[in-house]
Amino acid sequence: MSCGSNGSCGCSGGSLGGYGGCNDSCPSVQIFDWLPESSKAGNYDHCDLVEVSFKARRRKVYQNTRNLPIRAGDEIIVSAQRGLDYGKVALTGELVHIRARNHLNYGQILRIASSNDRRIYHENQEAEKDALVVAKASINLRQLPLKLVDTEWQFDRKRLTIFYTTSSSVSLKPVISELCRRFSSRVEFLRLNPREEASRVGGLGVCGRELCCSSWMRQIPPVSASAARKMHLPFKTERLVGRCGQLKCCLNYELEQYMRILKKFPRKGTIVGTVDGNGGVIGVNIFERTVKVILDNDLVKEFELSDVKKIKSRPYGGQRMSRKRRKPKS
Repeated sequence: MSCGSNGSCGCSGGSLGGYGGCNDSCPSVQIFDWLPESSKAGNYDHCDLVEVSFKARRRKVYQNTRNLPIRAGDEIIVSAQRGLDYGKVALTGELVHIRARNHLNYGQILRIASSNDRRIYHENQEAEKDALVVAKASINLRQLPLKLVDTEWQFDRKRLTIFYTTSSSVSLKPVISELCRRFSSRVEFLRLNPREEASRVGGLGVCGRELCCSSWMRQIPPVSASAARKMHLPFKTERLVGRCGQLKCCLNYELEQYMRILKKFPRKGTIVGTVDGNGGVIGVNIFERTVKVILDNDLVKEFELSDVKKIKSRPYGGQRMSRKRRKPKS
């Protein structure tokens, strides 16, 4: 298998069985199978499950009941809903069982893809572009408020899945009926949220690397605005929003590190001592490692963290630390 990164990842000309092949992105964001040769554990075979990747890095676990000699990177034909599908082996061995859910009815791996299967697969890829054009024409004709993102043919052409986004409820029955007649196949419309759209389309983030949701993330967790507040980040929407138009996923897996650093800073409202006297903490800047303090004369100054000494943890200055006034007791 050749390197999809033109050798920049250091795997040019070789097959990375442990990494699942170098085709979608460099191994730095792939999962390494430390146990590729592991086959037995307890009373059951651990090599019968295989993780298979499909278009847009969709992954699913299948069972190799026919004991086919499969390795990571092999192209295979699997059983799908009412037909067949074409995929590529992403992971084999012990790690598949660790990552897979228990007690599921797994699909079956039918055979290793032949040259004819690969030809049909590439023809389907070209047909997906034409199907997208036809679907967009049908949508525009009816002036429906939705955006088509992608199309995907099942390997045996028994089902066409069309992915779209919309901000309102839309009836697609007339479009589905027309496309079913046009393609003589079952047509399904699948609605995506903004994060799922970015994951399927792909692209580069502000860090210059491939989007996490389209490279290594198995699931796309929700991101709360409270994470930005806990991290004391400047709440500027354009800086916290990713390619999907939502809060960046980075906030989730950077939060723990930020919280660890914030333990070194005094909390808001803490009384601290400075070279200019005592005052109350009203803010911190973890990047500059500074603390903003309001002094006794209501002067606000910023001090280095090393120049601030904690005195008391109780709120400083009574109501001056809070803009909210307490309601009088009745």
